[in-house]
Amino acid sequence: MQVQPKHLANGTEKQTDWNTINWRKANRTVRNLRQRIFRAAQEGNLKKVRSLQKLMLKSYSNRLVSVRRVAQINAGKNTPGVDKLVIKTPAARGRMVDTLAHYTLWKAKPARRVYIPKANNKLRPLGIPTLKDRVVQMLLKMVLEPSWESDFLNCSNGFRPGRKTMDCIATLDSYINNRNKFSWVVEGDIKGAFDHAS
Repeated sequence: MQVQPKHLANGTEKQTDWNTINWRKANRTVRNLRQRIFRAAQEGNLKKVRSLQKLMLKSYSNRLVSVRRVAQINAGKNTPGVDKLVIKTPAARGRMVDTLAHYTLWKAKPARRVYIPKANNKLRPLGIPTLKDRVVQMLLKMVLEPSWESDFLNCSNGFRPGRKTMDCIATLDSYINNRNKFSWVVEGDIKGAFDHAS
């Protein structure tokens, strides 16, 4: 199936050729926008944060990077959602980028439910969104994450970009070895916290 180009007032809208994308430029554009959002959030300039977030949400480079991360780099790239869609070819990735340029109001499709075995022989439910929904989630993550990062404390390590288990261990080590502040550590696990929250 060949996608017909949309005709605009100034001519024809170009289609994305995945094989000719300048990834260095796209990544640099996304990184620069994210840094500008982060700085504006640190300064407390919410008007500038919102303006930059809107700019990044419409950014062609952000769409490129988001589609690449979800449909080419991510380990779950071959896992379909309820629509059974998996993008395997460069041409299909380019079409996905072009399709996302025209969405307005978004309504996600239901997630496909899969059960994964746990160490205690129980099953953990896992929801797998459609590929298009995952790309939209990535787009929004790239837009919202910098402003959230500006609010986090340096000692917060869980599920943050550029942080790993060793960072958490180093933070705990510094707290434990500073005897003036802490004399004990409590480790806990809230059983089924998200299963039973109301």
